[in-house]
Amino acid sequence: MNTPDPHEDELPPALLNALRGLPRERQPGRLLEERTVRALRENGLVQAAAPRGIRRLPMAWIGGAVAASLALFASGVAVGQWMGGRATAQVVSAMEARNSQQAAMLVQQTGTAYVQALRHFAAMDSAGAADPQGREVAAHMLRAAAGQMVRIAPNDAVAGAVMASNPRTDTAAAHRAKQQVLWF
Repeated sequence: MNTPDPHEDELPPALLNALRGLPRERQPGRLLEERTVRALRENGLVQAAAPRGIRRLPMAWIGGAVAASLALFASGVAVGQWMGGRATAQVVSAMEARNSQQAAMLVQQTGTAYVQALRHFAAMDSAGAADPQGREVAAHMLRAAAGQMVRIAPNDAVAGAVMASNPRTDTAAAHRAKQQVLWF
C-alpha cells in the first residue's frame, strides 16, 4: 500500500531507505489510553464499566419494563375475570334450568301422591271408615295449593274457581294475592 511520493527523488537514497524502514503505524502506550478514557469520563461522554456479571440498564428501560409488566398483569386479570364471569353465568343458568325442572318434577310427584291419597281416602270414606279430620286436611291442602297457583298465575281460571268456590277460603290472603298484580 505504499503510494509513490512525488518528492522521493529529491531525497538522498540513504534517507529514503531509512524513511521506508519506519513503521507506518505505532501502538499508543497504555498511559495514553488511560488518560483518554479518564478525560472522556470527566466530560460525561463515557460511563464507568459495571462490575463483571452486573449490567446496568437505563432508568427509561426499567420504567418501560415495569409499565409493560403492569399492563400485562392487568390485562391478564381482566381476561380472567371476563372468562370466569362467562363460565359462572353459564353454570348459574344451567343450575336454574335444572332447578326449575326439578321443581316441576317435584310438583308432579307431590300432586300424584296427593291424588292417590285422596283416592285412598275416598275409598275409606265410601266404606264409612274415614276420619272427619282427614276431610278437613284434604280441603285445607287443596286451598293451600290453589292459593299458591293464584300467586304463580293470577289469571288461572282453575285456581281462581277453587279459591272462589271454597267457603273457607281466606279472603284476605286471596285479596293480597290479587293486589300484587299491577295492571297497566
